[in-house]
Amino acid sequence: MAGSPLLIGLQAVFVFCVCYAIVSDFSSLRIPNWVPAALAAGFVLLALATLNQTEVLSRLLLAGVVFVVAFVLFAASWLGGGDVKFLTAVVLWIGLESAPDFLMLMSLLGAALALVLIFVRKYSFLLLDWSRHSRFLERLVVLGESGQCPYGVAIGAAALIVGHRLILGS
Repeated sequence: MAGSPLLIGLQAVFVFCVCYAIVSDFSSLRIPNWVPAALAAGFVLLALATLNQTEVLSRLLLAGVVFVVAFVLFAASWLGGGDVKFLTAVVLWIGLESAPDFLMLMSLLGAALALVLIFVRKYSFLLLDWSRHSRFLERLVVLGESGQCPYGVAIGAAALIVGHRLILGS
């Protein structure tokens, strides 16, 4: 099943959805509902094609626990609703064995992103000239000055880094 057209298609869905979520969250602080929905639907197909019942149940349990914790963070206004849905859908794909690596990396990337945004907020005057020539830097300055952090970027980056060996078979 490793190189089957179905698995290759599911891998492409995963990568596309995660990349779309990263770009969308960075550019608008929104992750459209169709992204976690497509990831969840893709997981159902992945589960039917490649996973045994124990693996499916462990991933569903993991997703439930992650959802509850993420929802508490959402209720405390530390995480956005789109991030909660996106994170929950991603852990379905990551699985129990790699969840610690994923969650640690996601936390480190999120902290790094927050530190960059704090730096940008404090020293945005250094970037103002450059930001006029770069949409990325311009958006970074806007995010830094607003105090908002697109955590979906950290979720997605960690998913791509950890997921490459799990989902893409590397």
